[in-house]
Amino acid sequence: MQEYDATAVINASPAKVWSVLTDAAAYGEWNSEILGIDGRIALGERIRAQVKLGSGVVRKVGLRVTRLDDTATMEWTGGLPFGLFVGLRTFTVAPAGNGTKFHMHIRMSGPLASLIGKSVGDRQPEADSFAASLKSRAEQA
Repeated sequence: MQEYDATAVINASPAKVWSVLTDAAAYGEWNSEILGIDGRIALGERIRAQVKLGSGVVRKVGLRVTRLDDTATMEWTGGLPFGLFVGLRTFTVAPAGNGTKFHMHIRMSGPLASLIGKSVGDRQPEADSFAASLKSRAEQA
């Protein structure tokens, strides 16, 4: 299993951060890791993310929105049949003083996780970039 975490304290309300995070159509305008999302971010919906890897390669990744707690927690799950590989990305948004604390956790598990992990490389720089890009976008608006 491989896991990555990224956090940011954002000078914007949780509602503003959540609106940026759940606006699938606008990802290409602000996100340096997920260059675009096809589909609608809603519970149970399938989305297709164009993810930029550290090598510069862009891969299309099919995901399902498996959790969506209004303005607090969201999960995207993808992978291979029979649990051979499961990618889970969890986003949390919480009030922090006059702003918001954002946290993203990426977990890659299953029998093929090691092999897939090697093919995509270290995801920490992309996770950190995601959090920084979200902070920048939410604070601009």
